[in-house]
Amino acid sequence: MDKNLNNIFVISSPSGGGKSSLIEALLLDERAEKIKLSVSFTTREIRSSEKNQKDYIFIKEDEFMKKIDDGDFIEYAKVFGNFYGTDKLLTERILKSKDILLELDWQGAFSIKKTFKNVVSVFLIPPSYKDLEKRLSIRGTESDRSMNLRLSAAKDEISRYKFYDYLILNDNFESALIDFKTIIFEKKSPSEFKTRVTSDLLRKLLD
Repeated sequence: MDKNLNNIFVISSPSGGGKSSLIEALLLDERAEKIKLSVSFTTREIRSSEKNQKDYIFIKEDEFMKKIDDGDFIEYAKVFGNFYGTDKLLTERILKSKDILLELDWQGAFSIKKTFKNVVSVFLIPPSYKDLEKRLSIRGTESDRSMNLRLSAAKDEISRYKFYDYLILNDNFESALIDFKTIIFEKKSPSEFKTRVTSDLLRKLLD
């Protein structure tokens, strides 16, 4: 990453991987004034714990399709039956003065890297699939069918890890947050960053 330019940071993980919690904690850091979280558009139903315009911008599918036709998104994808998209003008406006943080799935991350040069990608690796299942259960927002779909997709998502610049092991929240802050605020290069993700863990997750 270029320490002298504003960067686009993309963070991805399987469902239940802990992206939102890490982002929320990161933004409480005093250094976070130099970075802004982009709020994506989505067609999925709002959850009871969420706020419109803060967590996502919730719109109807026909509105989303119109924005696609108008070329409003720099990337969009359909994930588990719902559409998600990143607004082009908002992203460009933020990048003029700050780094920007995008919470995206692997499809969105791929698209962003094709569009922009100064993109830094981070993937959260779970310690096990049981950990993902536990997180999804605690969240209490998924039906049994939805949970099974998300868990089934997790292996495919993790298989994309080589595409990412940094891997963070989310086995312990504080340790993962330290790693995340090191990447975002200290802007260490991938060669300087010491990941706690082992090749043995990746083999177990992908077997």
